[in-house]
Amino acid sequence: MVPIARLFLFSLLTLFLSCADEFVPENTLDPDNPDYVPPIISIVSGPAEGQTLLTSSVVVEFSGNDEDMLFRTKLDSSYWSGWISSKSITLDYLDEGDHIFSLQGRYTTGDTSNVISIGFAVDAVGGPAFLFYPRQRTAATGQMVTFQILIEEVYNLAGAEFILDYNPSKMIIEDVRQGDLFNTIGTPIFFSEINPGTGNLIITSAVWGGDDLGFTGTGVIAEIDVKLLQDGSTTIGFDGSEEMRGPENNEIGILETVDGFITNP
Repeated sequence: MVPIARLFLFSLLTLFLSCADEFVPENTLDPDNPDYVPPIISIVSGPAEGQTLLTSSVVVEFSGNDEDMLFRTKLDSSYWSGWISSKSITLDYLDEGDHIFSLQGRYTTGDTSNVISIGFAVDAVGGPAFLFYPRQRTAATGQMVTFQILIEEVYNLAGAEFILDYNPSKMIIEDVRQGDLFNTIGTPIFFSEINPGTGNLIITSAVWGGDDLGFTGTGVIAEIDVKLLQDGSTTIGFDGSEEMRGPENNEIGILETVDGFITNP
């Protein structure tokens, strides 16, 4: 006959093993839970796939299937952002042309969603115009970055002159180079003068000879290398005296200018 104490212990052990076999995690974010749903994200508002924006700034809103989900974002080939709890982001200083915005979500347990992306274009600048490309650069103090100066949507351009203003206590101009805008229609003429004391740069460029009368389209008239001297943001931009001229020295009206912006990481 089985002792009562042994029978009692055997019953407890059987009950424990039975419960262990039927244990189901209560956390629905646990992949071992039969009710587990992987992270799912969606873009709620912002540019539509294939849309062309007529502005250089847009707000993108997104959501996930868990209230505490974190998100990270990426624009074009830049690095991923850090994980944030915010469900929106403002994309500023968008350059002309095509872009891809990417989004990923993450549970607090670390499980990540698939990456979703939307492609869109920006056409915010109407020409003829002068503009910096890219509009914004990120630089640490002491780091050098490069801007291109574009002439946008011009017809029959033979020469241009402009002055760039900047704060010489926050940045210095290391180098100025001729762009390739006039290379295909004749012999380019290019002059630049850096005035670090007053914080300005004068650039004059023109074309001589060639079969074509002038340049038509969008192209790079100059490239400049600048070094950030202090922490914080600073601007380099056009002073309002810029000119475009045609082959007969006729003035070409300028509709817009777009400055360059440098900020810390």
